[in-house]
Amino acid sequence: MQARIQEETFKMTVALIYLNTITRKGITLIIVGATMVMVLIFSLSVNFTPASAGAILAAPLCGNGSTPDYGFNFDLQQAHWTVGWQDYVSEITVTEVDTILDKLNADSIAQTMILILSQEQVGNRVNCAVHFLRYMGLGLPTGERKDNGFVFLMVVEPTGIDVHYGVGLGLPALTAPELTSLNRATEDDYQSTHSMDQALLALVQGFDTVSRNKYAPLVFPTMSPGTNNPPSLPSEPLGLLNICGLLCIGIFFLLFLLWGFRQATRGGMTFNPSGSNSRRMGNPFGGSRSGSPPMRGGSGSGRSNRGN
Repeated sequence: MQARIQEETFKMTVALIYLNTITRKGITLIIVGATMVMVLIFSLSVNFTPASAGAILAAPLCGNGSTPDYGFNFDLQQAHWTVGWQDYVSEITVTEVDTILDKLNADSIAQTMILILSQEQVGNRVNCAVHFLRYMGLGLPTGERKDNGFVFLMVVEPTGIDVHYGVGLGLPALTAPELTSLNRATEDDYQSTHSMDQALLALVQGFDTVSRNKYAPLVFPTMSPGTNNPPSLPSEPLGLLNICGLLCIGIFFLLFLLWGFRQATRGGMTFNPSGSNSRRMGNPFGGSRSGSPPMRGGSGSGRSNRGN
């Protein structure tokens, strides 16, 4: 009987050892398999994720985009007529350029912007200038000088600059000979001075001369004085009494308004003649509110199909 018990005990021990061995091998296989899967996933993420993410997130080069935004994300209203100047030109020069281009715009000769980009940001350079003109909506939307937008593109290269332009449909008198000569002169100026400030200012001054030789300032008609004689004050006593009565009524009405304003301010209210829900409206002529810096941008047409 004791021998049988010992035999059964031995069999159970062997079975437990065998089961334990199988369990350990299974866990080991599971761990090894999971490790291999993790290594595979990591290697795939290293090899493919940056490339695919770059393809999704990378914006097209300037000149290679398409409508409606051509790959741009600039604000349509800028503090200066020059965009992308921060790494290349001083603000003093940009402000001088604004003075010239503000006057060209006010005279309805050309609504002009300059875009400065490094060569790594530009694909088709001529298209880049034309696309920027369209994107910014440069040029007047209506009138005699409709579509008078213009853009200069300055591409910064390691040893120089390459200048291109885009012309609005409303500026047919600005042709390739004088504009191309202006581009080459600006590039040569940079080669001799290595100053982007001087090159930009010379470019804009030259464009001001060329464009004013082609177009005179647009003078809007003013109201001419009428032929009717101004009414004379009545000399009769009755007429004088009528004038005095109107003045008294006006003074009374003014005092009433002042009294109402004083009562409103005493009650903790703010006098707002346009109502509490009045909207804050911008200047329809492209200017700015008092105390805020001027913003510059297109008037809304942006039509152009010519560049160089």
